[in-house]
Amino acid sequence: MMPQQSMDRCEVSENCHHHSPGVQGSQRRLVSGLLLWVGLLTVSHVVSITLLVITRPHALSIPLEPQRVPWQMLTFEPTSIDDNDVSVARSGIKWKTQSKANNFVSLKGGSLTINQDGCYFLYLQVTLETPEVSGQHIVRVNKPNRVLLEVRMTNTSLSTGFLGRAVDLAASDTLTVTVSPGARINTSYTATYLGIIGPKLYL
Repeated sequence: MMPQQSMDRCEVSENCHHHSPGVQGSQRRLVSGLLLWVGLLTVSHVVSITLLVITRPHALSIPLEPQRVPWQMLTFEPTSIDDNDVSVARSGIKWKTQSKANNFVSLKGGSLTINQDGCYFLYLQVTLETPEVSGQHIVRVNKPNRVLLEVRMTNTSLSTGFLGRAVDLAASDTLTVTVSPGARINTSYTATYLGIIGPKLYL
């Protein structure tokens, strides 16, 4: 009996080892097929998304609110002055502007009037045609009862150079620019100008 049982066990073991490579081969083929299928599916998704972005970019775009600039800048140049009339500079330079948006300041008769309270940045340059005999001129930017900017020019320079500062202004304040003693002003827009940067009104 014992030899027969040993022979049976050997046959079973031999049969098992005989079928094992076939089973492993089937498993490998199954795994390879699954990996191939997953790879093809991934590629198809990538291609679909790429085509969607290319053909319909607006479908993925997010509408943005237009950015509003909270400030606006106005520039002014002097009006033409009679070369023989120096009293105009002493009483105040008259201004004009090409700017269309001027809701925070009004320009009437060459004078500037602020329309709303706020913090403003003023910048200025004044250039003279010829100096006075004294050789010294004082240029001032004024509002009622207060000097906002002041510079002294000697006979070594005919220009104030660029001046600027931030100031608080109230509605109905008027701005004047004076030269003392009076002198003929270079009215070129690159030589003499006044600029105001102020808060923008959204109507």
